[in-house]
Amino acid sequence: MKYWNKFENIVGVLMRSIASVCLGIVFALFILNIATRLPFITYNPKWIDETIQFFLVWMIFLGSAELVRTRGHFVVDILTDHFHGTATGRVLAVISTALMLVTYAVIFYFGVRLCMKSDAAMYTLHFMKKSYFYSCIPVSAFFMALFTMRDLIFSVMDIVTHGAVTRRLDAEKAEAMKQDDDAKAIAEAAQALKQDQEPQ
Repeated sequence: MKYWNKFENIVGVLMRSIASVCLGIVFALFILNIATRLPFITYNPKWIDETIQFFLVWMIFLGSAELVRTRGHFVVDILTDHFHGTATGRVLAVISTALMLVTYAVIFYFGVRLCMKSDAAMYTLHFMKKSYFYSCIPVSAFFMALFTMRDLIFSVMDIVTHGAVTRRLDAEKAEAMKQDDDAKAIAEAAQALKQDQEPQ
């Protein structure tokens, strides 16, 4: 488990770093794109739009994979939250995680096929193939599937241990929230909103 956590942290740092670099490049190119629209500037490179698209999709897909790793991705958790900590909740967690794993596996499969079929060069960046553009799909889907497999194993172990895994993860989440000012502020706002909605 220690080696897995180390691997996971390294992957997380890499994905956040690459996504941050992509965001910086996108921002710089947006500024350049705006600047080249000024009437007194005659330089108007055609490669900017396509380059922005390239780094933007890589940023989005790597960011999505990082959210899956940290369990911060968007999920419809009405039922799992309602039955959290119960036997029903543990079974629902296995089912929902298995469905997510199948989804990511399908995305990975068709992403690889898309990359293999896209051998043509990009319109303005002739040195770059479209497969480089589309490869963000299978790369991110691979890591999404990997971390969802982790969650599936945890969900199955949670059933076997009668909720011990959930209690440990809840404790880790609570400890992390204590050190996260943003999460603390969000939790306080949610609590205040809940109190306002309660009938007087």
